[in-house]
Amino acid sequence: MVDLLRGRRLEDIDSLALDYTSSIKRDTPLLKPVVAINKAHIVSLFEAGLLEKEKASQILKALDIEQGTQLNAEVEDVHMFVEQMVKEKVGEVGGFLNLGKSRNDQVASAIRIAVRESILDLITSLINLINVLQLKAAENSDKIIPSYTHLQVAQPITAAHWLLAYGDMLKRDIDRLFQNYERVNSSPMGAAACAGTTLNIDRHVEAELLGFKSVVANSLDAVSSRDFLLEYMWVLSSIMLTISRMSEDINFMSNNEVGVIKVPDAYSSTSSAMPQKKNSVVTEISRASSAIVVSNLFGAMCIYKGLPLSYNLDLQEMTPKAWESYEQTKRTIEVFRGLLANLEFDGKRGEEILVQNFSTAMELAEYITIEMGVPFREAHHLVGSYVKQCIGDRVEPTSEGAYKILVKELERYGVKAISFNDYLKLIDPKESVFKKTIYGAPNPSSTERMMEEGRQKNLEYMNAVGRERERLDKASLRFEDKIEKIVGGEKS
Repeated sequence: MVDLLRGRRLEDIDSLALDYTSSIKRDTPLLKPVVAINKAHIVSLFEAGLLEKEKASQILKALDIEQGTQLNAEVEDVHMFVEQMVKEKVGEVGGFLNLGKSRNDQVASAIRIAVRESILDLITSLINLINVLQLKAAENSDKIIPSYTHLQVAQPITAAHWLLAYGDMLKRDIDRLFQNYERVNSSPMGAAACAGTTLNIDRHVEAELLGFKSVVANSLDAVSSRDFLLEYMWVLSSIMLTISRMSEDINFMSNNEVGVIKVPDAYSSTSSAMPQKKNSVVTEISRASSAIVVSNLFGAMCIYKGLPLSYNLDLQEMTPKAWESYEQTKRTIEVFRGLLANLEFDGKRGEEILVQNFSTAMELAEYITIEMGVPFREAHHLVGSYVKQCIGDRVEPTSEGAYKILVKELERYGVKAISFNDYLKLIDPKESVFKKTIYGAPNPSSTERMMEEGRQKNLEYMNAVGRERERLDKASLRFEDKIEKIVGGEKS
């Protein structure tokens, strides 16, 4: 097999050197697109009058290689594996396979096809995950839980508000995937090794056969650029960072001291020594997975940063990092669908934490400003003093003792006191949530509006994926029709 490339120019390659530089063990994701590219190239050669119908037909038939075919570890890469298989089936005729193309434009095209498919796959998976978040939000729109700033109890929100926040983050990642898709979906074929080919092949026709929307114009750029791959890996990193943040929230809010979230047993483990333990192991592994995905991006950038134009074999070390990042991301999304669907929220515990930690202090200060005319900064100081005294004297916020402390502070500022019942309403977390009717706030009516907008957005995403898959299917049918017209009769 190595002889296919060594030709008359080089002596046999050292076996260790071959193993060191070979990508064959990591090329499985490229087999299907490489076969499709070779078929498209043969069709292009035939249509350009550069290859007789009989030879084109023989090669196309030989290219019927099943996706699950085991790659030969003795071969340098998937490209030479495919060429070897064709030559074994049709002999010297297979030597026309590489006419007018190179592994350089072929691998760049194959990566784009593989990434293109994975993007559509990931978008669909993310849509399903967001659907779970929205359904869970609908179930928990009245469950009051704390929000946090600086990991300290901040203000009352609902479990639905928390869930939808992560849904919105993931929707932006879907937008980024669609944008990345447009840049990925451009064909390098025809760039050959780096400076094009003397053969009169229509690059746009070959691109259309493979489902590409355009061609990468400059031949040097076409074979050597992997910015689209770095962008893809960055979006995967963004997805995983969001899920990792969600995992940290779940870990924190499910611990014994907080107890606002209950992680399902099916996604937990216990200690080999401490029988009382319940550990949220799925969320822990997701944090580690996010580190792997981010480190793959960083590693790929470090490979890419020092490469001159045009093609260098260093580039082949980037793609396995992309495949691993995709697998890590896809598996994480899928397991989180089940975890989130079975997550439980304890609203009663949430309200206890919020009351104990004076979470409505800002609302109290706003009330004093709006209803009593005290400048907000002064009201802020007044409420801050009230909170400090309550904490220092270990006074429960809902007690008359706490109320009297507030009244005394109001008197110091020369404003009238409020009734005890009004005070209790002002410090009630549930009242706080319901008063916040501004768009984007945790009020259930606002939450419902955001959920409806989310459902509509998900529908738009699904329709966009469906339209693109339909376009690709039509391109594939036209491609298969052209192949059938060639192999249907071998005589020209």
